[in-house]
Amino acid sequence: MRYDVIILGAGPAGLSAAVYASRANLSTLVLGLPDGSRASWAHKIENYLGFPEGISGKEFKERSVAQAKKFGASIVEEEVIAANFSENGGFYVETNRENHFEGDFLVLAMGLSVKPSGIKNEVEYIGKGVSYCSTCDGFFYKDRPVVVIGNKDLAAKEALDLVPFASKITVVSHDKKFDMSENFINKLKLNNVNLVTGKVLEVVGDNEKVSGILLDNNEIIASDGVFFALGNMGSIDIARFLGLEIDEKTKAVIVDRSMKTNIPGIYAAGDCTGEPYQVSTAVGEGAIAALGIIHEIRNRKDRK
Repeated sequence: MRYDVIILGAGPAGLSAAVYASRANLSTLVLGLPDGSRASWAHKIENYLGFPEGISGKEFKERSVAQAKKFGASIVEEEVIAANFSENGGFYVETNRENHFEGDFLVLAMGLSVKPSGIKNEVEYIGKGVSYCSTCDGFFYKDRPVVVIGNKDLAAKEALDLVPFASKITVVSHDKKFDMSENFINKLKLNNVNLVTGKVLEVVGDNEKVSGILLDNNEIIASDGVFFALGNMGSIDIARFLGLEIDEKTKAVIVDRSMKTNIPGIYAAGDCTGEPYQVSTAVGEGAIAALGIIHEIRNRKDRK
């Protein structure tokens, strides 16, 4: 099924956009994990208008999901691992369960970007062998060994994207174990991707380029490229791939007053657009983004 709008993220911004879009009779899909939003973890939210006694993050999340569903929004609790432009126009999105969805409009509402891991020399080697996007940079490592750091499905997806290019691929968990779906584990094995459990202490090199990584057991894995894929994919990861303008200082997606990005058809809302990181702000931005999409769609119909 093709949707009028696909919303990436099931926090306050994404669910607010879903309420407005679905209430306007737009076919609306929300992809994300409601329990993964920062608001859902709050013990009590006391500064949101209309709740003088406060409300727990859990209840706020449950009420928001129920409201979006009431107006017809579909909510699929799966992790987004890729988004791109569709050959049919609009956009397509892929999840960790290998489901694909297409839509005419896209709203990025997956929250804050992941901060640097803290691994020594990570930031120093950005552009010198450290990367955060295999689809963007994989071509530069043709017939060369690479390492992917991460233990979740995002790391598996990054590694598989590197298969057509790299001569050898090693995925290092940077954790006690891998937390990937069985399907991805099997695909990695079929493509001869090495899985190593261990903590990464340092990216090593000669100050000009990466030569490998140092593990906590003092083993050095030689590599010309190090791809960081820790945690889950965020709005900034998708924004970079799609070519959206980003404020590199604040690591926020740049939007106008209507929450439009520089790419037609793509809006962004919530924490991924920068401070202040408040539930009320996220809800408002989600509403503005949805209203912008509603306006665009109605204008298109009026012109036909």
